Amino acid sequence: MSECVKIETRKYSFRNSPPYSANKCKSIKKKGNDGNLYVSQSDKNGTYKWVNVNKNKTLKNKTLKKKAPNNKTLKNKATSKDLQMLVKKYEVTKSGSNRDIAERLVNLRGAFIKNKTDRKIIEQFLKKSTPSTKRWGFVPAKA
Repeated sequence: MSECVKIETRKYSFRNSPPYSANKCKSIKKKGNDGNLYVSQSDKNGTYKWVNVNKNKTLKNKTLKKKAPNNKTLKNKATSKDLQMLVKKYEVTKSGSNRDIAERLVNLRGAFIKNKTDRKIIEQFLKKSTPSTKRWGFVPAKA
């Protein structure tokens, strides 16, 4: 029986690569938490790590490539729907005002929020700077 078993710990659930140990899933392709395909490859020391399969591919005709509609840049003010999407993504309680939810996201998941768009959405709902916002690099929007 294979040792390649899904790991449910916090470390493995909030990273982009698959929630499996790469050393136990040698040379196997798996779908990552971000939806991309990864393969477990060894480095020069013989340690296995997850490598994104799609990252190394290049398009032959770059003029045909169009920007995906999912890659939304935050030009306008964030809405409560955007904040509710982050509540589901980062698994925090959705009760309270939008400001309370934004503060809860920073307090509980500040270390895991690396996406710039997600950070900008949260920053728009923050009113004042707190120790946790300073610690994780969130800058509250000016009123």
